[in-house]
Amino acid sequence: MIPQRTVSKKLGDLLIERRLVTLEQLKLALGEQRKKGGYLSQHLIAMGFTAEKDIAVCLSNQYNFAYIPLRNYSIAPEVLDNIPLKWIKIYTLIPLDKVRNVLSVAMADPLNEGVIQMLEQITNCEIQIFISTYSELNEAIIRYFGEKLQDLKEAYLDAKDLGKILTANQFIHTKKYEGQERRIYVRVNKEVEISYYYHGKTFQAKTKDISYGGIAFFSDIFIPIDTELAFKIYLKEKQPPIDVVINILRVQEKGGPETSGTEGPKSGGYEIAGIFEFITYEDRDSLVSFLKENIK
Repeated sequence: MIPQRTVSKKLGDLLIERRLVTLEQLKLALGEQRKKGGYLSQHLIAMGFTAEKDIAVCLSNQYNFAYIPLRNYSIAPEVLDNIPLKWIKIYTLIPLDKVRNVLSVAMADPLNEGVIQMLEQITNCEIQIFISTYSELNEAIIRYFGEKLQDLKEAYLDAKDLGKILTANQFIHTKKYEGQERRIYVRVNKEVEISYYYHGKTFQAKTKDISYGGIAFFSDIFIPIDTELAFKIYLKEKQPPIDVVINILRVQEKGGPETSGTEGPKSGGYEIAGIFEFITYEDRDSLVSFLKENIK
């Protein structure tokens, strides 16, 4: 049994505590994350507020994750097959080794407990986490999957893969819904088939509208605000769906007022809206093409 680490602090709090970023820098990076999705750490690095190694050392010291220099590490081909390539790319991680039922995985963001839960379900293994940097991880992904990455647009997860994914609802920083956010992007009022996995079941639904930033859809079940869900969105018939992770930002009863998103179900139907938290460049291209065709 892999010992469980108790994550008691958010990454931003840790970096401020260790004087690696300022409060103002953290607020600016959170603003970028709110607009574009992705990891907070990636925005802090991209904006030049901190370095990859500083984040890796910070997390390693705080939670005793071992750092691994991927440039000097060799990974067996059979180990790489333990995690679907699309999820390796979406979450920027890579499997390192497998010993009996324990799969070692290198990540730049090991505080994402929801992702670790998802990996446990996909692989049916206990997950042992190691720290690396985004640069080293991306280099390793290109090195080991170069040819397959070229074909990734044609490689998508099928229903049985989606059915293995647990709800990922414990990310470092989840975004709170703010009313103006719903008007940032032009929305296409179009019903599109979707499917998502929640509490051990796969649900089918249709979108109310879809935009570059996210979707609104109708659900017969209540889903709390700040929940992270893996979705398949079927933009066009006879074409592979796009795979995205959506953060739920707004929940309201059908024809009724907006709820707090935390108090539990009140009726049999809800209108739910969320923003894209993770989407690959290839799937983003497919989404943009769909929107261009449907925006009038």
